[in-house]
Amino acid sequence: MKTIYIYFLLLLFSTFVVRAQNNSSKLSNSVNSKIETLAKAFLAQTHAAGMSIAISKNGDLIYADGFGYANIEEGIKMEPTIRVRTASVAKVITATALGRLASEGKLDFDAPVKTYIPYIKEPYKNLTTRQLAGHTSGLEHRPKGNRYKKKQYTSIRETVELMKAPLLFPPDTDYKYSTHAYNLLAAVIEGASGKSYLEYMQKYIFDPLKMVNTKAENINMLSKKDAQLYYIKKNQLREERITNGSYKIPGASFRSTSIDLVKMMNAYSTDFISEAVVAEMFKSHQLLNGTKTNVGIAWRTSIDPFGNKVIEHAGNWLGARTVVAYFPEENVSISLMVNTSCQVLIEETAHIFAQIVREHHKTNSLLRIKNQKVELTFNSNKGSKEFKGTLSFDQKNGLLETTNDNFLKSNPIYYLGSKDHYTLATPYGLLYLSLLEKEFLEGRLYTYFNRQSVNPVEEKPIATFKTL
Repeated sequence: MKTIYIYFLLLLFSTFVVRAQNNSSKLSNSVNSKIETLAKAFLAQTHAAGMSIAISKNGDLIYADGFGYANIEEGIKMEPTIRVRTASVAKVITATALGRLASEGKLDFDAPVKTYIPYIKEPYKNLTTRQLAGHTSGLEHRPKGNRYKKKQYTSIRETVELMKAPLLFPPDTDYKYSTHAYNLLAAVIEGASGKSYLEYMQKYIFDPLKMVNTKAENINMLSKKDAQLYYIKKNQLREERITNGSYKIPGASFRSTSIDLVKMMNAYSTDFISEAVVAEMFKSHQLLNGTKTNVGIAWRTSIDPFGNKVIEHAGNWLGARTVVAYFPEENVSISLMVNTSCQVLIEETAHIFAQIVREHHKTNSLLRIKNQKVELTFNSNKGSKEFKGTLSFDQKNGLLETTNDNFLKSNPIYYLGSKDHYTLATPYGLLYLSLLEKEFLEGRLYTYFNRQSVNPVEEKPIATFKTL
């Protein structure tokens, strides 16, 4: 296994960001510059190898670019057309097929799966598509053991029959995330369409939506258009051993690009999936006790710090951190694909990038301070701790430096362009920072705890600081 030392990356990213030659953007130069600056800060802080970003509005691609490297050893730059492992974003790729079939009247979300899968056995026969897609079926996350992971599976039926365990709970009485549930949903797609799962996906989803670079991952057939995957251990960036994911293609193991993922979102704002079915897919499932899960047919509903409703799904699996987010009120979609396992808060980061492209964000902050002393309070489930530090800011960007021994030692700050909206670049990605000028300057840093039901700024900040 090869190792690439972090000090090399830090030197690399402190001087420049590798930009894709086929950069596509319909945004202003100032917005492009902001995205590039934040992408550079993201890679430097997280130590990820590379990242691609694509953004669409009203069905048109308005931005696509890559930063860093798809393969460091071979010097291959990251581009928005290079395939990255989707991880669990595969679930909404599968869900898009479910939506298409439902729109054509070939699939009922609430019919028992035995309607579509003649070989399905107890206790799974009466589970429904809605329960499986919304993780309320009681199905385990994956089969027990590891031996099954070594095989290259050639049919969905083989993967369905891997699961033999009893249900963890009666359907609709609890929520339990299950990747293997999506193997059953792939079998539903086969039964409802009369086609094999991958044949249906290619002919009826990828081709019409022009997702030209999306395919099932086969580790024996990767090319230079597929990103190398990495992970970070003890401050070293290492190549990830790419393992066989053929046992969970519908829920985790496609290869795709950031451009293809925002193209997929066109299915939800056109008649490709009917308006009534889209509403069903985005609607929160409800348990028998009345609790809403804020998860529909795979899709999760949340609220960003700026008060916008977001429909999204993220992924995290062996060398990949991914997300696709859709803002229905603006018909804006954004996808980020990172080819490194890292503890990145990817939804928060995507929301920051989306905020940059909103048209009214064109101003600079009036804030000008240099090496102002600050007192920072860091809040965690173990209590609060106090730290000292300094803050500098010059209209567009700044720096927070503290004695914090966690992730707030030295963090760039960037103005997002309106009101008190800023972002702090951290090892966990781009986090929302509110800076308020009162008798003193007050900063409030937020991560998301209950974003699916509450605007993050209505909760307790993870950190606060004020000038002395």
